[in-house]
Amino acid sequence: MDIRWHRHFGVYGICYDEAKEALLVVEKAGGPYRGRYDLPGGSVDPGEGMLEALQREFLEETGMPVTSQQNLGAYDFLVPHEWKGTTHLHHIAVFYKVALADQEAPAGSIERVLQTGSGQELNDSFGLEWVHLGELEEDNTSPLVRKAMEWIASGRMSSETVVYESWTVLQ
Repeated sequence: MDIRWHRHFGVYGICYDEAKEALLVVEKAGGPYRGRYDLPGGSVDPGEGMLEALQREFLEETGMPVTSQQNLGAYDFLVPHEWKGTTHLHHIAVFYKVALADQEAPAGSIERVLQTGSGQELNDSFGLEWVHLGELEEDNTSPLVRKAMEWIASGRMSSETVVYESWTVLQ
């Protein structure tokens, strides 16, 4: 089989409520992680800094403003996923520990259609959800959530590339 790669670079926020043992996640509406819990975040637009992108993406996907507390590093994942003539995804993700700007704020509404510099696109998030760590399992999470759980459990993350030999996109 001829493997053709697509590379995606993004920034993602880990927002963890220690008292409730819950992680703030979004349910993905598209892409390789569709139907799974994923971390809020995404692509850095041209001319945009990583923190600016993190704040914009978090607001787009959750309706909630966020503040960055710590850069946790860059990690990568290799995932079989067909997209625009490619067969595999090399997902490079920069993780930040984040906090909600207003802890008392209710979940904001999210727009289904986003205005971008190049026109309109569908939001790839169905919105936010606080999920107890015990409910986050291999079959309902993205690789990013799994990496976040590693950090929550041990305070660190392995820098080894995570390779998935097979991957199922959920409906």
